[in-house]
Amino acid sequence: MSKIIVITGASSGIGKCTADMYRAKGETVINVSREIDKDYPDYSYSCDVSNEDRVKEVFGQIGEKYGRIDVLLNNAGFGVSGAFELVDSQVFRNIMDVNLFGVYYCTKYALPYMSRGSKIINISSALGIWSVPFRGMYCTSKAAVLSYSYALRLELNEAGIDVCAICPGEVKSNFSKNRVRNFETNERYGERINKAVGYVDKHESKRMPPEVVAKAILKQTYKKKSKPMVIVSKKYNVCHFLLRFFPTSFELFMINKIFGGGKLESKKEDDTKPKQD
Repeated sequence: MSKIIVITGASSGIGKCTADMYRAKGETVINVSREIDKDYPDYSYSCDVSNEDRVKEVFGQIGEKYGRIDVLLNNAGFGVSGAFELVDSQVFRNIMDVNLFGVYYCTKYALPYMSRGSKIINISSALGIWSVPFRGMYCTSKAAVLSYSYALRLELNEAGIDVCAICPGEVKSNFSKNRVRNFETNERYGERINKAVGYVDKHESKRMPPEVVAKAILKQTYKKKSKPMVIVSKKYNVCHFLLRFFPTSFELFMINKIFGGGKLESKKEDDTKPKQD
């Protein structure tokens, strides 16, 4: 019997690629996105995941039609570039509404149709683990998704519902093109914002294809017990391992050198970053 799999944002990028791989395995894939998938209109629902009433309505319809949800993949999201100080406050609210509350709403209204053996897979990001300058709003939203995933995994453990957070590195998709960009600056930041965003855009061609992330998602889907968090990037996996042995001040210094176009003042006092076991 095929699995009933609901994917938010399955119209493009990672979501679409993953949906295609699920379908190739004979699974029933339902796309919950702003736009109806023209190739699979009967399996698509138009929905803004930041709209709680609409999310409740859509998942009610899915539950009524299929009777259950075996896998929920919370993938919908968007990015923002710019300095916290200079980006409009509403933009911050918007990204949290989609990237965090969208995950929360979809999970909340999918759970009544999920039972033991079901899985929830949330797309976080490597930037949910490490924050970088001038993409802080996106980093904050994805760090929240990661923390939410951990807490949800603990809450649902006894119910036998598995929760996993996938943290991709840079991926080739329309995500970067659709990112909200704010190059506004002042004497405090100078050219750093433009340089930081330019550095990210310059490496667009070196990003991994979405198929790499999709394969990682499927691997966790078919595991009896998934990992709490999976970093999809050899480079970032190495960084994640090595940085456990360095203080946070060094970590931030290196991130700023690479992504920030400037230097952080070094601290003389001891860093209190706890080391992972």
